Amino acid sequence: MNKTATSFCIAALLALGAAAPAAAQELMSGTWTGTMAPPGAAGVPVTFDVGEAGGALSIVMRSAQVEGEMPFRDVRIEGGELTFWWDPGVRVNCTLERTPNGSFEGPCAGESGPEGAGRITMVPPVER
Repeated sequence: MNKTATSFCIAALLALGAAAPAAAQELMSGTWTGTMAPPGAAGVPVTFDVGEAGGALSIVMRSAQVEGEMPFRDVRIEGGELTFWWDPGVRVNCTLERTPNGSFEGPCAGESGPEGAGRITMVPPVER
């Protein structure tokens, strides 16, 4: 392979690698629905406003049972995993896995660890 072809291949691979992180941050914007279950309790219905703020993925959770909004922090989606943390009085770290139907679900644990974990389920809006 000549030097020009090698340089072109390297540039193409670098461009593909640079595009991956931006694509990895994509999540359908809109109002998602789901449940939030505190440790040892039944799930309550919630909504998630998914969008973008300051060039970053943004999710805000709302529930009729809780006054105000609950913004998620450091929201990241990589492959089939959505990670973030939020603070309902203590820091709670969440790792949700993508399901075959496109929703996300998984545990959220505070400082007490996985034994005190709650659970969040996020279902995407219906595409029109």
